[in-house]
Amino acid sequence: MTRWMLRPDSVFLDPPGELVKGLVVLVEDRGIVFVGSEAEARAAHRFEEFAPLPLAGLRLFPGLLNTHVHLSFDGTTEARAVWLAEPPGTRVIRAVVNAQTLLKSGVTIARDCGLDAPVMTALGGALADGLVALPNLLLCGPPLTQTGGHLHFMGGEVDGADAIRRAVRGLHKQGATSIKTMATGGQMTPGTKPEFPAFTQEEFDTMVQCAHELGLPTVSHCLSAEGTRRSARAGFDSIEHCAFFEREAHGWLERVWRQDVAEAVRASGAAVMMGLSANHHGLDAARGGGETSARERFLLAQERRMMSIFRDMAELGVPMIVGTDAGVANTPFDETWLELALMVKAGLSPLAAPEALRDVAFVMVAGRPAVVGGVLVGGLAA
Repeated sequence: MTRWMLRPDSVFLDPPGELVKGLVVLVEDRGIVFVGSEAEARAAHRFEEFAPLPLAGLRLFPGLLNTHVHLSFDGTTEARAVWLAEPPGTRVIRAVVNAQTLLKSGVTIARDCGLDAPVMTALGGALADGLVALPNLLLCGPPLTQTGGHLHFMGGEVDGADAIRRAVRGLHKQGATSIKTMATGGQMTPGTKPEFPAFTQEEFDTMVQCAHELGLPTVSHCLSAEGTRRSARAGFDSIEHCAFFEREAHGWLERVWRQDVAEAVRASGAAVMMGLSANHHGLDAARGGGETSARERFLLAQERRMMSIFRDMAELGVPMIVGTDAGVANTPFDETWLELALMVKAGLSPLAAPEALRDVAFVMVAGRPAVVGGVLVGGLAA
């Protein structure tokens, strides 16, 4: 058993919601067993058995959580094409490398929201065997999608309640620890329509019922108002994106605030992951103030509207949680911090952002919040 005594300059604690000096952190293997003064540590533990690890001049923060990543994508504008060109073995290696990048950036719990079954099984085996250092991971495997729907190439096509039951049970058998659906089309899959729901209410209800019977948390990719409404009615634990897309005159996807749908989400008790940082860097040049095209100006306006929708939903009392969609275009795996920063920019107080992380923990572990208190502290900042 490995035991460490961390001695940072200060430790972030909530309460009181601030950095506290003069504390030590005792770690056994991958678990934190004590945070407090050295005198308290000596009284509560065999202090001499913990090897000192001085962290002079550094501040110690709790491990970050990211509810929405795609470990087998490469984060470029060609993520789909790269994925389709790679064999499963390469995808496994890419997923491990991306997971390690998450861990090195301070993320100790993450949920992958879309892997093909062979990669999910291999990654789950690596986690169980402890072959490599990885964050604690929830794995959705192939997302449930209509025939030809968003990310259909991952192997999760289903139509009808009976097919959905078989698929959910099959994913559980293969090692999935969460169930994801594509409630609408997506911008990454040609031929799908983000502005329309992909399933009937009965189909959504079946997904949630079957997953919950197996003790699996549920997550729904929603880009349209109606897809979001149906997901809320079905009782999904987390609803992703909530873009409320409609087609405008140019055929571009426009975010249109829907108070009634947002209230339905609040009433359902679902958490919402908007992914403010997803593809954020795709507009870096335009955001810099140089010459922009009509399309770029439209997208910048949509970015501002996304921030406004985030703030409106938070003010309604909807739990807003942290997820970045890492792996999709222009979205790296080492910027979970950016999501927190953008959440604050959108209107959350600096201390409300860590609260969002705490909500993430409860959504992700599906009734097993003890995991949260037991993960290794993951972030060191100068």
